Amino acid sequence: GSGPGPMAEEAAAAPAGMVQDFVRFLNEAVSPFHAVRSARRQLLDSGFIELSERESWTVTPGGKYFYIRNFTTIIAFAVGAVFAPGNGITVLGAHTDSPCLRLKPRPVVSKNGYLMLSTQPYGGGLWHTWFDRDLGLAGRVLVRTTSGLIEQRLVHVDRPIARI
Repeated sequence: GSGPGPMAEEAAAAPAGMVQDFVRFLNEAVSPFHAVRSARRQLLDSGFIELSERESWTVTPGGKYFYIRNFTTIIAFAVGAVFAPGNGITVLGAHTDSPCLRLKPRPVVSKNGYLMLSTQPYGGGLWHTWFDRDLGLAGRVLVRTTSGLIEQRLVHVDRPIARI
């Protein structure tokens, strides 16, 4: 016959699925807060157990765990099935932030009939490439609920609302 056999098609499908999952993650991870939320969901779907830094942990060989700090950092680890205290460990790390323009605490300014947002650069961006581009908005806001509690809410405005 012509063309690849079923095993070649199956082997090609696995990386394609991984690429689709990665692109979905990139599209969801529009801020560090969104990246952590997406990673948390993926870890839970993969059988990881969420731990709290405020409680003592009981981890067991073969277990998969993670915890979140400040909604911007996620630390995941798996304990080897034959782990014994004193054995070495392997640690991998990455970061969830990237160059962006962050809104200042009181961002709204009105000048010459224009509504403007006061921002500050974060990271080593190539800022000149941002001129005359439509910009959306993503991140977190803290809101006071009707019961008086302060809660975090994630925001993602995926349409042009600003321009430099």
